[in-house]
Amino acid sequence: MLKSVVIGSKRKVEIFEHLLATVNGFDLVGFVDPDDSQNISMLGEFMFALEIASMGDVFFVDRHVKNLPFDVICNLVKMGKHIFFDGYRNWNLGEIETLSKFKRESNVVIQIGNVLHNKPLFTAALQLVKKPRYIKLEKHCHPPQTGEFAAWIHTNLYQEIDLIQRTVSSRVRSISARPMFLFGKQTDLLNIHLEFDNDAIAHITAGRAMEPGTYTLKIFQQDRLYLLNFAANELVEYRTAEQSDQLSLSADFDHPELPPELIRIDRQIMPFDTWKMELRNFGENINNNLTPLTNLEHALEVTTTCEWAIDKVQRKYQDL
Repeated sequence: MLKSVVIGSKRKVEIFEHLLATVNGFDLVGFVDPDDSQNISMLGEFMFALEIASMGDVFFVDRHVKNLPFDVICNLVKMGKHIFFDGYRNWNLGEIETLSKFKRESNVVIQIGNVLHNKPLFTAALQLVKKPRYIKLEKHCHPPQTGEFAAWIHTNLYQEIDLIQRTVSSRVRSISARPMFLFGKQTDLLNIHLEFDNDAIAHITAGRAMEPGTYTLKIFQQDRLYLLNFAANELVEYRTAEQSDQLSLSADFDHPELPPELIRIDRQIMPFDTWKMELRNFGENINNNLTPLTNLEHALEVTTTCEWAIDKVQRKYQDL
């Protein structure tokens, strides 16, 4: 049994206690909450950085934890502890590269779970999608506050950009990003245009200047269109009547034009317990020294793209 420690709130510990009870191999022995004022010194430092390392073999990190110093994570990895992150952390490229170095030296498992790419809707789509040529994401979300643009990108688009890049399976060749100010001084709409080495293209539109509740991903490929509606958890496939005909795209790729006759197929999404699968795989990865489905390499790739987009925007709009 792997002695397990949760880094998160008491409420999150209760959730993990229930989850770990459904999976063999983990023994929950305690938790610590870095956001609890009782665990913070008068200097504002986390007091139990060294103590927690001796508590367990594996650590589960709640995505909502804010006051978790990066050095604490590095120390755990250097001491040979396996770590499961509940979603991506908001780290910069240098931090991810540093953590990757410590991981290689210690030969531990660092797994990132509970992300869009690993959930049933996209898992079902991934079985169908072959060689996508154009991807369009539309998402309604609140605008970023002044000075919080980078954090806003991470909160609202990080997982989606990760999903797009891993679907295309090619490096980003070029990127353009532009905010639009329609109702005031806040960014009401952000447009990101990605071009990949394999000539695929992705266009992302996110912000409040679109229909509330919009959260869709369209994937175009030869004679197929796949529509993923994250808000409704729906997957629809559209085919041309003649499968040899490619779906028509407009010249600027902003408004794909569909042929008048399409066959609609509502695809079934096979439900499964995402958390149970993630935790079971985490144990298997530790025991068999396997690479997690989502790991630091994916974090490095998507952070590179996000920082590139942020730089493009902030060079021209320094107040964001």
